[in-house]
Amino acid sequence: MHRAVPGVVLNASQPLRRIAAGTTVLALSAVWLGSSAAAAQPAPTNVTATDEVATLQAELLADEEARIAAFEKADRAYRPIHLSSRDTASRVVVAPPAPAKPPVPVKKKPPATTKAPSVAPPSGAAGTVVSWALGQVGKPYKWAAAGPNAFDCSGLVMAAYAKVGVKLPHQSEQIAARGRKVPAGQWRAGDVIHTSGHVAIYLGNGKMVEAANPQAGVRVAPVRGGTAYRFL
Repeated sequence: MHRAVPGVVLNASQPLRRIAAGTTVLALSAVWLGSSAAAAQPAPTNVTATDEVATLQAELLADEEARIAAFEKADRAYRPIHLSSRDTASRVVVAPPAPAKPPVPVKKKPPATTKAPSVAPPSGAAGTVVSWALGQVGKPYKWAAAGPNAFDCSGLVMAAYAKVGVKLPHQSEQIAARGRKVPAGQWRAGDVIHTSGHVAIYLGNGKMVEAANPQAGVRVAPVRGGTAYRFL
């Protein structure tokens, strides 16, 4: 009897081998048991031709069964290794998320300075007005106050012009009504800048000194528009 060949992987064609084996046996039987051969050979007394064919057929089938069993055993041993390697290869490695970027600090606008800038005051009476007003920077704002320790907007202008002998009312609209309007582009240091409900003293270079509000007090700040009036 033939032995099974170990290590062979079972495939889809294995079931067809049984049919092929049976067909081969029948073909061999037909050749071996031809009419001429039967006449030439005397029939054995104890074993018939049919018994020999059946014996050969049984051996072939047993051999095929053993081979199929070996194929199935090899296939069962091969399948877990194959599936494990395939699963490992199909795994997707997920990269960790990138760390978040730190927030960008927001730059805050510097507040208007409360210190007197290095502004060269003009000569004459206008210089006196500007110099005295800058000397009040940092003092508190107080409504209806005109110094010497606190000011409101019209109180600061009134007190500064009093230093050069110009008497002004303690009210922003009335101060503007008494001055000479200065065209845009011709403003000079010492002119009074008027906006609705507020007055300040122009310093030049787009700056003014003002008694702003209770939070800011007397300070130097950028010009915020308005109309200029001249009293000197």
